Amino acid sequence: MPITISNQINLSSSSASVKNGSYNSVMIFNIPVIKKEKNILYNQVSLINAQIPVSYYTINETNNLFVLSTASYTLTNGNYNATSFKTMLLALLGVSYTMSLDNSTGKYTLSKTGGFTIMPTTTCYKILGIEKNKTYVSSGTLIFPYPCNFLGINRLKIKSAVFKTNNLDSNSNNGHSDLLATIPVDVSQYSLITYNNLVNFKNIIHNEDINYVDISITDESNNIVDFNGIDVHLTIQVDSIIEDFEPKMTLQELLNIKNNNLVRKNIYSYYIIKWPLKLLFLQVFQMK
Repeated sequence: MPITISNQINLSSSSASVKNGSYNSVMIFNIPVIKKEKNILYNQVSLINAQIPVSYYTINETNNLFVLSTASYTLTNGNYNATSFKTMLLALLGVSYTMSLDNSTGKYTLSKTGGFTIMPTTTCYKILGIEKNKTYVSSGTLIFPYPCNFLGINRLKIKSAVFKTNNLDSNSNNGHSDLLATIPVDVSQYSLITYNNLVNFKNIIHNEDINYVDISITDESNNIVDFNGIDVHLTIQVDSIIEDFEPKMTLQELLNIKNNNLVRKNIYSYYIIKWPLKLLFLQVFQMK
């Protein structure tokens, strides 16, 4: 009967080789994880828990452009509600514009004498309540078609190319992705997301050498998240499903297990417990 050898890997952005500076969301960890062995039937990897700060902003580099035919405006990054956002935007546009919010519908109205044109290169379309990649031409007053949206990121994607999970994702070009886990954002700004893998979901991965771990964290639209210098913490579990090869195991195979990587050390411990007298005899015989 196969046995399972499990190891947990604690990861923190504070000890990673971070590839995007203070964003803390693209990381490399030089940790040997799996050593290919002929007796490993397959491996499983899972994100078992995570502690992630909601330190990213509602307005950020991915959605901070408001583009008119006359000028392009870069919004000030930060967290806003409908009122504070309106104040910030009008300060950028100038006194020739007015903006109001219908509290019953949640829709903005933007006005300017002589009219204006919103260009399709605008990236804050979700915030404003307008369609993506669409031009809006107004002769004076425009009621935006949808409610403004200050919910921010709804879920975080934890990705790892090295594990080759090949999970399905509707936001990927061909449906397949390197998604390790998806974490819902269910706390407010400046709080801590505490995730636990309650359903015990695991990804089956290839039996091959894996000498490092890569982690990237994106939003639901695959935009890299900016944690603004606050650290992220993750715990990954690797399970190796190993053939119970007691009848087939040679002396050399048994002795070669010792002093190798984590999986090999655990296998070695397993056989010490299971075959104490036989192992002792073999070791004595080997020394002779």
